[in-house]
Amino acid sequence: MLKRSAVRSAAQAIAQERFDSILQPICKGKIRLGLAISGGVDSMALASLCSKVQGFNMPPVTAFIVDHCLRYGSAAEAISVASNLQRLGIASEILKMEWPNHRDPVKLPNLETAARKLRFQLLGRACAKSQIDTLLLAHHGDDQAETILSRIYAGYLGTGLQGIQAISPIPECHGAHGVSESGTTRRLDPSGTITKVWVESGGVTIHRPLLDFTKAELIATCHARQVSWHEDATNADKTLTARNAIRHLIGSGALPHALSTVRLRDLAANKLSHRQSCNDTATAMFKACKVELNTRTSSVSFSIHPKIEDWLRDTTNPPLVAALLTRKFLSLSEDKHKLQLQNTQRAVQYIFPFLFDHELSANAGVNVGNIVLLKTLESDKASSSGERRVSWKYSVLPRPVQDPERYTQVLLAEQESDNDFSEPIWTRPKLFHDRWWIRLRYIPHNVPSKTSMVVRFLRPTDLPHMRLHDTGSLERRLKPHAPANARFALPAIVERSLVEQADESLSEIDTVWALPTIGWSRAGFSPWNFKTPGENVWQHTNTYKNIDFEVSDNHTVKSYTRPVDDNQELRFKEPLDSSSPGTKRREHQDISTPDTWRQTQRLKEAHSRAIPASKKRNVKPYETWKHKMRMPRFDQPPGNPAYKKGA
Repeated sequence: MLKRSAVRSAAQAIAQERFDSILQPICKGKIRLGLAISGGVDSMALASLCSKVQGFNMPPVTAFIVDHCLRYGSAAEAISVASNLQRLGIASEILKMEWPNHRDPVKLPNLETAARKLRFQLLGRACAKSQIDTLLLAHHGDDQAETILSRIYAGYLGTGLQGIQAISPIPECHGAHGVSESGTTRRLDPSGTITKVWVESGGVTIHRPLLDFTKAELIATCHARQVSWHEDATNADKTLTARNAIRHLIGSGALPHALSTVRLRDLAANKLSHRQSCNDTATAMFKACKVELNTRTSSVSFSIHPKIEDWLRDTTNPPLVAALLTRKFLSLSEDKHKLQLQNTQRAVQYIFPFLFDHELSANAGVNVGNIVLLKTLESDKASSSGERRVSWKYSVLPRPVQDPERYTQVLLAEQESDNDFSEPIWTRPKLFHDRWWIRLRYIPHNVPSKTSMVVRFLRPTDLPHMRLHDTGSLERRLKPHAPANARFALPAIVERSLVEQADESLSEIDTVWALPTIGWSRAGFSPWNFKTPGENVWQHTNTYKNIDFEVSDNHTVKSYTRPVDDNQELRFKEPLDSSSPGTKRREHQDISTPDTWRQTQRLKEAHSRAIPASKKRNVKPYETWKHKMRMPRFDQPPGNPAYKKGA
């Protein structure tokens, strides 16, 4: 303990200029910033440093204080922390943790893990509510050393020793719209010349600006600035948690020099640098491969560039680069959080057999989570040198899941009685099968009591009833995109009603209203169209999950063209104006925000050509000579009513 005290007293306070240089890139372009404050010395040092920024214009800051409600006096302590923050000029909000189904959560065997999960969920929701997309945490260099030592103790090797990341999406919030990598949308093809597919982006990102500093430096900073903090007595109990025991070991000086704080931090930095280098190499290889994505069915087809075998052999760690590359392909369909590198081993061996002693025998493909990886022979020919060249085309397909009912998401809960409210309402977006964000627009007055709306997998028993009310468009949509059993991995929007039987018992009746990802729906139910928002009682939007993918020469999105039936279902109207050629549209086309965006662009271009250059400076930016449109905001989901007549 004397050695630790001596180190603390010798430590210097953190220079404000050094902290500002770390924080400035984080704050660039941010409207507001969030701080996670526990009241301990680490977070109070962070708050003090943020309150004294001088090198740039600091965005407004909101501090979130989590009251875990685990011990007597925690509420009063949270109020005291808020007072300390107020003296620093920082606004704060106290978040009280609720422990469902646990009268005494202190007795939970996994208390630390459970508290962490609930804490991040509280912070994520609070950030989304306050429109904050950047949250600062006070993890420091000593925390990094503790993390590495705990992972060594747990048996981690290789990439598992890269430690705490300086930047990462907020954890424990999967499926929370606006929090977990969602909330805004982007086009896969920003130019709009190839595809009209929108995917989710945004969410809350965590930054840890104190990882380069030690605990002693944070204590010295608080002393120098006369900032008070609260000590959590439970952190000193080395018998309470494994983390406390490891903290005590590092602080006692009893560990060998190889496991000192400095050496452990260096180990984490080296592992992280190596991992980043391998990931950059895998990204370059990924961009060189031909990839086609079908967001309607969450399927992927790709082929490996013929030179990748040579490129892999030239890398310092071929198995790691191959695993990272494989995960980039698979994560276009499967949830990337489920694709740990160790879980992709069979897929790597399937795609890159030359890296292994023996080739994987898997004629039926390889299952990874809820997807299957298949391959078909693309070409088999000899090169000019006489060497045989075999190329394969790989396909990634979702496969029917076990117990599909557990994936069902409630879009609109059952109403106990009729509702007289006649204004349209949007439901909260729900993430279905970790792939599609789906929501409904409805009028409460039109929803019968004892009726709910859910999204679930399409079932074989649904199809006969769907065909009774269909003119043939169902099969024309299913056949090219989801043949055979693949269709039973599609989401279906279903009305679920309770119907009274002759014996006065209630039975549950499901009626499929839409297959949103392939564009099929019954009459009265349609994709959201902000030009005619009241055309149908029920409307829906769906956007694909956040993915690391951009349209390019090698990376494409499978297009979808609505088929024309024998009755010429898709008739064309006359052009909107003789001076704007190419603006015909299908009368019954499912129009969404991306379609209208492209249409508006064409109108603006035609308008620009029709007006003399000398008068162009007087033209209002979002108007045409006959059509006045408000452009969709690109930081909002496609469902937003971004169009107003006569605006």
